[in-house]
Amino acid sequence: MLKNIFRILKNPWFIIITTAALLIILVIFIVLPAIKEIKSLNKQILNQRALLESRYEKRLNIKNAIKNYNSYRPRVPELLASVYLNAGNEIEFITALEKISEKNSLEQKINFDTENGGENQSENTWRVPIDIQLSGNYLNILRYLEQTEKLNFYLVIDRFSVSPKTSDFSGNVRAVIGGHTFWKKLEK
Repeated sequence: MLKNIFRILKNPWFIIITTAALLIILVIFIVLPAIKEIKSLNKQILNQRALLESRYEKRLNIKNAIKNYNSYRPRVPELLASVYLNAGNEIEFITALEKISEKNSLEQKINFDTENGGENQSENTWRVPIDIQLSGNYLNILRYLEQTEKLNFYLVIDRFSVSPKTSDFSGNVRAVIGGHTFWKKLEK
């Protein structure tokens, strides 16, 4: 019987089948789990990398924001001054709007009251409602709006309506612009 076992063990087919079975067992129980673990680790590494890149970009954005803030910080008073109109300089404001209306061949009527109207925004600033009525060519009214946007102060428009002028067959329209401006008291 021992002879039969040795003969079977020496048989090349037995050696091939046994080696193949051992390789299959090795692949199933060692290599495949290792590959799954490597894939899992690779996925975790990629997630960590994406998280670190995201944090790095946020940090760069914060650094850039601080740098931009520091570069604009000296200009803040100048920028604020350009937003507000100065109390007592209403004539300059009206003159600027009149020049634009003349340039665009429009009839204009402006209503605002810096003395009695307005809503306090802070100790030295207030918001004043304004109504502008324009009569003329529609395209000229659009040009008027475009040119008021280029002025050195803010005219915030929150209402705009256009209607044909009654008994005017020349194609002229009437526009009503409503909004507000911001004013501040002159610093002494």
